[in-house]
Amino acid sequence: MLGTEQLGKKVVHGASYTFLGIALRILTTFGSVAVLARLLTPADFGYLAMASVITSFAALFSNLGFSSVLIQQRIITRLQIDTVFWSSLAVGVFLAAAVFALSFLGSLLFREAIAGELLRVMCVTFAIDALTVPHAALISRLMRFNVDFWIKLSPVVIQAGTAIVFAWNGFGVWSLAYGAIAGSLARTLLYLAVIPYWPRLRFNQSYLASTWKTNASYFGGGLLFYSNSYIDLFLVGRYMGATMLGYYQNARSLTDQIRSQVAVPLQRVLFPAFSSLQNDLPRLQTAVTKSSRLLASLIFPIGIGTAAIADDVVPLLYGDQWLAMIPLVKFLGISIAIRGSTTIAAPIFYSQNKVTLNLKYNFYGSAIVASLILIGINFGTIGVATAVAIGSLYSLFTFKVALGLIDLGWHALFRIIAPPMVAAFAMWGIIEFSRSTISVEIPNSGIHTLLWHVTVGALAYALLVVALSPALLKDAKEVLEKFKRDNK
Repeated sequence: MLGTEQLGKKVVHGASYTFLGIALRILTTFGSVAVLARLLTPADFGYLAMASVITSFAALFSNLGFSSVLIQQRIITRLQIDTVFWSSLAVGVFLAAAVFALSFLGSLLFREAIAGELLRVMCVTFAIDALTVPHAALISRLMRFNVDFWIKLSPVVIQAGTAIVFAWNGFGVWSLAYGAIAGSLARTLLYLAVIPYWPRLRFNQSYLASTWKTNASYFGGGLLFYSNSYIDLFLVGRYMGATMLGYYQNARSLTDQIRSQVAVPLQRVLFPAFSSLQNDLPRLQTAVTKSSRLLASLIFPIGIGTAAIADDVVPLLYGDQWLAMIPLVKFLGISIAIRGSTTIAAPIFYSQNKVTLNLKYNFYGSAIVASLILIGINFGTIGVATAVAIGSLYSLFTFKVALGLIDLGWHALFRIIAPPMVAAFAMWGIIEFSRSTISVEIPNSGIHTLLWHVTVGALAYALLVVALSPALLKDAKEVLEKFKRDNK
């Protein structure tokens, strides 16, 4: 097991690369969206979102938790890695064929022929991605975060560039599909280039059988995550059409950048670290408390801040044809702030080998969110976004259950969540006050107004959160000092 200093160094290095990658990926994504939103129509994004409902469902079967099992086990053999490779490849090829077959159902499901046509092209990504399941696990297991940084960033740049080139030449929605395929190819080639692993023609059926319960739990958790993530897209696409789905999907994508580009990458850093501490409760409690506090202090201002500046960022980033997104971004920003700040619950469950328990509570949460969305759909896209925001409150309860596994209770949850939550909502109020009073003095420029509100909000939040949680400042200083020591 790694020593305290060595583990801390690994986590700090991982976090530093993660945050740098986050910044660059977000800039790339937002830059490409600013271009694509002016070259394509809301309906184009809606068509791709329709196809993603089916591709994302199929993706649940892509590794069945193989990658997580390789990361979690203390010792792994070459035979086990080979078994994971061939199993994943077989599943990937099968899924490519299954999505192709389901493409005809997709056209009927959404009453749009183009949804099926997109699926018949995008299905190839399943076979491509399946080639590198063990490679990704080995990088995470070895905590080679510098390598992971480039592998995560480069495909985003390639995907964005490819999509823009095709959109510029009038390919419409197909530019988004071709961009996704190009990104998948780039990611696979990078994994194969940096990890010197080539599978041998051998397979251990007993190893696969011994992990089926864990794999099934990971799959079940993925299935519930899918239902949470895509039931709203399915209902909006089915009953409101491609244009309304385009507005909703892009509003969700804007806010989901917080979860996918910040919270989820940090899970990949923290899961191996927490797993290595699973037999040392005091150290694990300290690591979880500090990590959770820092994560919440970062996610809340971004999520709530995105909601607060929606009136400024949507017309500037997307253009006037996307103004219907504004109220959706506000509700979804609240949702992602709460959900993103509690995503550290998953690494805690996994590190304590409580995957099934995590599945149980996620099932309850999925049922609650689905019920709320079914009610909200009667009030249009704003009703759906409101339902998602209300349903996100359940994640606080799941986080409390995870903390209880390591003997931390409600008091710990309050100390982690309350300060950044209060400071973030107060920041929103200050921005709104600035908008109604001081902003009228700013020259009539969208970028000037946006920068003013971001500056006011950031300063207000920083002062408030430090006043409410002095321990947070201490945690941040420790991380910075450790980073400086490790990089001398």
